[in-house]
Order: sequence, then structure tokens, then C-alpha cells
Amino acid sequence: MNFTDLRILKTQERLQNALLELLEEKELKAITVKEICDKAGISRNAFYQHYGYKEDLYDQMVARATERIRGSLAPIIPDVSHLRHDTVASYAKNIMDGISEVRELIYVMLKGDDGTFLRQLTDLIFGQFLTDAISFFDVSDSKELRLYYEFLAAGMAAFIIKWVLEKSLTKDEATALLVEILIQISTRIPMHLENQKRKKE
Repeated sequence: MNFTDLRILKTQERLQNALLELLEEKELKAITVKEICDKAGISRNAFYQHYGYKEDLYDQMVARATERIRGSLAPIIPDVSHLRHDTVASYAKNIMDGISEVRELIYVMLKGDDGTFLRQLTDLIFGQFLTDAISFFDVSDSKELRLYYEFLAAGMAAFIIKWVLEKSLTKDEATALLVEILIQISTRIPMHLENQKRKKE
């Protein structure tokens, strides 16, 4: 990475941190570009070199959070034959590490959420779970499979949201709880997946 790229990243990071602080106090629509720039110690001209509108900055922050969450949900083993207690524990730790990295950002987004971010989060988790399940369990896409993973995605989204908003459990405590939940889910393949596998054989 060269000096110019590093400077661009530093400027964007300062602007994102400034907007994050302001979002703790008020909604995005009530925040001005001038306020963001003043908070970041960056000129408005510099702001417009990176973003057309404050919404562009916010969208970049949302994209950063969702990408980190998506990355944390990626499987760490190739298929169900490698599934063990320690791999489930590692997977849960990956998820909680990813959420922790963007926890403050998720918290701010959820505080003023009208349901949009919750739906985005649930859809993101569903998409990742469904894609992974097809290759992980070697099954075909189906309406039953989709409904099953809609249910799991809603549960995972609720788990993340409660942990982020309530702050009643430490990261280690939440990770241990998530390990227990994931072990219960992964100890047996759902019946409709077993039926699909039998048909293939």
C-alpha cells in the first residue's frame, strides 16, 4: 500500500469515526456534512473528494459492517464430515470476533433502525447459511431448506442484536453460549436434508 492509499484510508476512517460519534447523538437526516467535517478535522472539500453525500459515507460504513459479519459466518471446514466440538467452538469464536470488530457501528445503526438494517442483517445471514448448507451437507436448494434457514437466520440475527444492544454478556460469555447453541443445531442434520441425501444415494 502506497502513501496516497494510506492517506485516503486514514481520511475515510476519520470521517467514519466522526459520523459514528454524531450518530450517537442524533439521526443521520439531522447531521450535516459540515458537522461531520468539523468533528473529523477535515475540510468539506476533502469530504467531497471521497463522498458525494453524507449517505454515501453512511452506506460505506454499513457495507463495512455487513462484509465483516458475512466474513465471520463463512465456514471453516469443507463439509459435515469434519464437524467436531472444537470446530464448532472455532466457528462461534470467528462469528463473535467479527461482530466485536464492528459492534459499535452495529449498535449505532440499530439504535435508529426502522427495521431496514434488521432485515438486511437477517437476509445477509440467511444468504450465507443457505449457500454454505448446500455445499456443506451436499444437498439441493429447496423451499424446505430455505424456510429452515430463514428460521435459523432470524435466530442468529436476534442473538447478535440482543448482545450488541444489551451489553449484558461479555464477548467470552456470549461466545460460550453461541457454542452451545451451534452444537445443538449441528448435532443432527435436519430431517428434510437427510431425505434429500437418501434420494441422491
